[in-house]
Amino acid sequence: MTSVEEYRLLGFADADREAAEEFAADQAVVKDLADQIRDAIGKLGSEPQFRMPEDPRNSVQAFLDTLPDIRRYHAERGIPDDISWATLADLGQQLKVNRRTHGTYGLETHWWMTIHWTGQIYALGRLQYLLHQVPADKPVPGTEPGEWIIGVHIPEIGPLTPEAVDDSLQQAREFFPRYFPEYPVKTANLWSWLIDPYLLDNLPQDSNMVKFGRRFTPYGTPNDSQDSAIFFTFRTHGLERLDELPQDTRLQQLVVRRIKEGGTWQSAYGYLRL
Repeated sequence: MTSVEEYRLLGFADADREAAEEFAADQAVVKDLADQIRDAIGKLGSEPQFRMPEDPRNSVQAFLDTLPDIRRYHAERGIPDDISWATLADLGQQLKVNRRTHGTYGLETHWWMTIHWTGQIYALGRLQYLLHQVPADKPVPGTEPGEWIIGVHIPEIGPLTPEAVDDSLQQAREFFPRYFPEYPVKTANLWSWLIDPYLLDNLPQDSNMVKFGRRFTPYGTPNDSQDSAIFFTFRTHGLERLDELPQDTRLQQLVVRRIKEGGTWQSAYGYLRL
């Protein structure tokens, strides 16, 4: 049974906590995912490929049922409580995003939370870092296939100020050698529409977003990612309502204008040395 305090530490809004407590979970489905999570905790290297429930609310219940397991793993690694809870609180944040997007309790990104619950990703200040290996078919400049690196992820928790990013990267430089010394990392990489060259060239060059993107050296071939730009900017999917989307910021205006002009947003690759 998850306590009210645990719900709070997991970042649940009151409405999502109440909905989780009222949900009649399919216990067999929940157990199947919970068993997969427990078996995968601490087995680092690649993102887990789980059988995910059709109803993501069952996934939330599996995450709650396995909270003691991932908390135990963090403790055994010596990971501080504040970092452990900050990492796992992405569950509550994702529930809030789902409610903003769909207007109800659910977890569209339930697959994403499996990497938190298996011990592969950590929230260190402004950014999150996924410990993984360089795949042979997706090389990163200056690294070898199988080399350990950290993938940068950008939660929706505030502005990307240079000071906050500097602090987060410094935390990462100290965190991984201390708590994961057997997985030495020298490089961070990023795959995101936030480093689409078009965005970096067309936003004000003194903006936080451009300053963040310019930290990364581009590599590889970008992938079309139109929906990512729409979803992460407006928390909606599809191109049917472009004229109804808010146009209050330069980013919002740029995202819509490019699409209307026939352009396609892309997710690009970048890396930086730690």
